[in-house]
Amino acid sequence: MNITMTGPPVAEPTDETLAEELRRSSQIWRARFSSVDLVNLPRVAMLSQGNAVAAAARRAGLDSTRPFSGQGMAPGEFVRTVRPLFQTWDAEAVTLCERTAEKVHRGLLVSFEGAMRCNNPPAFPLKEPTGVVTKDPHLVFRVGTRKVVITFDPRWLTTSTANTTLHEAARESLTFSGIGTVASVSERGQIRISALVFGQPETMAQAQFEYAKNSAIKEPPGLTSADFRNELSRSDFPHLYGKHLRERGAMNRKSVALLFDEDEVLPGQIDRDVLAQISRVVPEYRRDVGVAVASLFFNGQGVAVADLAAHFLAREPALWKSLTVPGLSTLIRSCNLAVSTVSGLSEEQMADLHEAMGEGVASYLGCVEVDRKLPLHERLLPKFDDYHVAGSELRLIYSAAMRVLDEANGEDLEEPLNEWRERGLFRSVAWEEDLQQSAAEVKEASMVIEAWLNAQPE
Repeated sequence: MNITMTGPPVAEPTDETLAEELRRSSQIWRARFSSVDLVNLPRVAMLSQGNAVAAAARRAGLDSTRPFSGQGMAPGEFVRTVRPLFQTWDAEAVTLCERTAEKVHRGLLVSFEGAMRCNNPPAFPLKEPTGVVTKDPHLVFRVGTRKVVITFDPRWLTTSTANTTLHEAARESLTFSGIGTVASVSERGQIRISALVFGQPETMAQAQFEYAKNSAIKEPPGLTSADFRNELSRSDFPHLYGKHLRERGAMNRKSVALLFDEDEVLPGQIDRDVLAQISRVVPEYRRDVGVAVASLFFNGQGVAVADLAAHFLAREPALWKSLTVPGLSTLIRSCNLAVSTVSGLSEEQMADLHEAMGEGVASYLGCVEVDRKLPLHERLLPKFDDYHVAGSELRLIYSAAMRVLDEANGEDLEEPLNEWRERGLFRSVAWEEDLQQSAAEVKEASMVIEAWLNAQPE
């Protein structure tokens, strides 16, 4: 007798499950291009983030209802202004990779990057696509076992150089990065994407050249090519740079500075986000963590932005960080920054916190290990903590001067404690005096009084 053993039936994933998996795979698409080769203005304008691109086209003097060809110097000016825009864009798209390629569907907005070949490179005069892939220009590459075909309207190639690049890609593979909409998925698994934007990612050598060209002061010690990697590009992994993480269990305590887009947060939101993620990634029995939150002002008084970024990120030996010199330079120029310093973390916990912040906090921009011996760290980062997380208790930090001021203003000292108790992140919440800050305030007050007394007439 043959006995067949069977297990429980395997449930097929539902549409809701697939949708949730794709939602988790979505992330903000940003790109650091060396060249922006195609921007389909009419279709980009349909995205909620397309207003900024349309505004850049207007500033460049483009007629956005007409293809770029025949519009003189305006397309070149448009490319110059739109390149940095894509570095801070906030279009949310599913990253096309082996994991997500199995789940994508028609109409989905996806980002893509890879070494590609161009079939049927466009010829002048640039014509509207026929809709027949075998006749129209398109890029081809593979994601795992799947063939990906990227179709595009060649009339929206930005410059004649972009057309030349595609002819080069017909002879040898070139890396392109971009964003587009899934047009179809065939029964054999071929994915066809209709491109909205694509170009060639900036290389480390190109970024280093730009820095050298714009730098006005001496290069800081410890600056390496890794500080110029394209952290927005999948071709330049890993995202984190610096010392390798020590073995699990090593407890070499460090501090990290987490950067945020201050324009995208409400008052107190960074505090809540950081403490919530700390409660997730740092085991309760190991928590002895200090947290501070402040605005971050890179006021260089005439120093080039690239130099500020380099001196904030470079050290010998290398700092542990996700930020790069070109990336931080762009952020300084494009938005108001806030920072949260978190002290008392192991290197492993810093990595876990960075990953959790990136997954759960939309305003989070990246991190760098704190070294108070670096002049910019000492000058720009908050000196005193706002919170102390000890085990299961959250302690709100106060100083002598702060307490006097609160009492003089009639502040309810229980109100901030109750707000945190209601959130339920910690078992208890209490006040804690920062004795070092109080002593510094007393010393400063004494110096002011002494100076005033010395200034009085005899």
